[in-house]
Amino acid sequence: MRQLMVSAALLFLVGVVHSGGDDARSVVNKAIAAAGGEAKLAKFTVQTIEEKGVYYGMGAGLPYIGISTIVYPDKMRMEIKDVFVLVFDGKKGWVREKGQTKEMNKEQLATYRENQRAGWVATLLPLKDKAFTLKTLADVQVKGAPARVVQVTRKGYPDVKLYFDKKSNLLIKFEHRGRSDDKSKTALMETYFSDFRDVDGAKHPHKWEMTRDGKQYVESEITALTAVSKLDPKTFARPE
Repeated sequence: MRQLMVSAALLFLVGVVHSGGDDARSVVNKAIAAAGGEAKLAKFTVQTIEEKGVYYGMGAGLPYIGISTIVYPDKMRMEIKDVFVLVFDGKKGWVREKGQTKEMNKEQLATYRENQRAGWVATLLPLKDKAFTLKTLADVQVKGAPARVVQVTRKGYPDVKLYFDKKSNLLIKFEHRGRSDDKSKTALMETYFSDFRDVDGAKHPHKWEMTRDGKQYVESEITALTAVSKLDPKTFARPE
């Protein structure tokens, strides 16, 4: 009897873990299709984003206006108006604030590299590469919406969990452990997406919010999103 109960429990757990009915790559492929398809999304491998939001990392919310240029998987330039300019060219990085430019140290570079790679995973297209291992987890609720969950792993990358709305198949959340502000610890970074709109045939979220260890961290509204075909060579140069 005890053996039968154990066997029944194991079968139940297997059913929970795979309750979505699809394997992990099928879930991801459906999400890519729902967002416009591989060709449309690929145009945004290089993109510029203009946004306005509120940063809560220092306690009270601080409004900001920002513009970023991203080249996945390894380049980024972010300017927060009247605050700082941050550049990461894949190998080196700099931060310019209060009239001074400082080169990133080893720990800072590791932080931005990890975050950039996690963000790249969330674009979904790299998951076509079998170097990434995908696994379905139990379905959950994300802000009241039933969601399928896919765990993504790859050596040299942070582990990432992707959450897909079961109705639309769109990615509505991703999470990973990133380094916290003091760089000595990691924190659970959870990013939620909403307000999907069509941009050049691809559906992109125009609102996102991030929590760090469950606490409000950033909320943002995208005011402009552009796929870029040609970049100024100086985009990722040391800011002066």
